[in-house]
Amino acid sequence: MDGHALDRGDLVLNAGTVARVVVGVHNLSRVDVPIDSVRLSGNVLGLTFFDYDTRLHTTVPAQGSANWTVDLDIRDLDGRATGLVPVEVTLRDTDLHAVARQSGTANVHGSLLSIYGLFGVGLLVLMGLLWAVALLPLGRHAGPATWWLRGLRFVPAGCAVGLFGVFALSATRLLSPTTLVDLVLTIVTSAACFAIGALMPWLNGPRRP
Repeated sequence: MDGHALDRGDLVLNAGTVARVVVGVHNLSRVDVPIDSVRLSGNVLGLTFFDYDTRLHTTVPAQGSANWTVDLDIRDLDGRATGLVPVEVTLRDTDLHAVARQSGTANVHGSLLSIYGLFGVGLLVLMGLLWAVALLPLGRHAGPATWWLRGLRFVPAGCAVGLFGVFALSATRLLSPTTLVDLVLTIVTSAACFAIGALMPWLNGPRRP
């Protein structure tokens, strides 16, 4: 894309421009493969924040190769995402099934007021609400009696911290939110918050005068 290999990690997508995609594919099967379209998409935490399609209407012959150069209009990208975003270029057949795909990471120069930015605000609000629920017994001294129940009370808040951390790292262009990063960060923050809750025996203690 724009002269950069998709899997090298140095791809930059600027809102308001056109992305030039050079696609090469080799058909290893013994049948012709119809190609209907090529799609560029950006996905974080299993959610698609942008996708752009262009029609090809061509066929890759059996044991043959084909190459195309297509332009994708990404002028509205500033309203969809910003930061480091995992992207994928997919060739799709006439039934819109993926025939071939290549993944990578793009540095998207969009707006924090985009759909992705508002998604981050939603995660921040959710994190605040879950922490409020977890800390509610502080004012009533009504925490669970057992340490593991106290710890479990903080796990949802820990998950929210991990998910917001994934967004923050992506939006600030510090780390791309791959599946491994998502899982590791969420597990670590959930475990840390479980430990915080479990080490709070005073939640069930008597109220001081």
